[in-house]
Amino acid sequence: MRKFIVTFLPASLLLACLAMVLSTCGGGSGGGDGGGGSTATLTGLSISGPSSMPEYGTATYTATATWSDNSTTTVTPTWSDNSQMASISPGGVLSCQTIDNDQTARITATYSSRGITETATMDVTLTNIATIPFTAQMLSGKAFFGENSPAGGGYESSLVIHNADSSFEEYSYENPPGTSDNVTGTWSIDASGNLVVNISGQGTVTVMLISDSPTEMQVVIDDGTEPPSTTTLEKIVPVDPVKLPGTYAGSDGYTWVFNANGTGSVPDFVGGITFTWSVDSDGVLRMPSNTGYTAVFYARAGSQSTATSYTILKVGFPEFKTSTGEFYSYYGGIELTRK
Repeated sequence: MRKFIVTFLPASLLLACLAMVLSTCGGGSGGGDGGGGSTATLTGLSISGPSSMPEYGTATYTATATWSDNSTTTVTPTWSDNSQMASISPGGVLSCQTIDNDQTARITATYSSRGITETATMDVTLTNIATIPFTAQMLSGKAFFGENSPAGGGYESSLVIHNADSSFEEYSYENPPGTSDNVTGTWSIDASGNLVVNISGQGTVTVMLISDSPTEMQVVIDDGTEPPSTTTLEKIVPVDPVKLPGTYAGSDGYTWVFNANGTGSVPDFVGGITFTWSVDSDGVLRMPSNTGYTAVFYARAGSQSTATSYTILKVGFPEFKTSTGEFYSYYGGIELTRK
């Protein structure tokens, strides 16, 4: 009698053997550019992104590959363009320089896989932005607040002041690294109605006005070293001392108390802070404290209030040494919400 020998494999070894068989036989499937042993080939390429962008602006484009198994994947192509006034980065970011009239730029994406190359093109309209002349009335004795969060993360803020005597001050904050700075200079308006700021020891910045509303200005900033960029500046408005008294939760993590008699405190700061407060002739809230420093609040136009009190007070917040008035630090923008 023929004997049959039966061998029992452990479950883990059995699964391993089964995986080897499937791999040898081409089991499983993969789409796109050869992933997982796929035999799909490249059949097409397309571009996605805005069909128009303003001068001084940027726009991001992506490329999508189509494969013979009807799958699609986002790919990183070689980018190029045919415009002298625009350029596209290896990452697909199109930027535009100064133009006098609307133009068309053609961007091209080229991608290769397994000896097959596909190309896609897209026409993008570059639109000219009309500027508005600045007047002295718009700027003299006025201050503006700006903030943004760069694409790479972090936070940037600035507070700019155009004094009536043509002097200029700017306080800035950047995090990371969590540092603040201030610069001074002079400001003027040139024959074309552009704002020209001469910053001491740094050079000249030209600012062009795009739009103006009761609460903000949109401007183009050209420092002469990098491509011009657009930004929005929120207008600074006078603090109303009648609406101020009360207790607020600050976005800086502290409680701010303003008493009707002109005293105040930050009770949950280490050791506690007490101060006196008043609003100066320019509408700026000044708070000399027991620490030897004066906190200064410039109220932003985006603050919210009822007829009698602030519900949210948005401010730009620099701090100075009380005895000398020397700049100490700028903390960017904070919001105080009434409790």
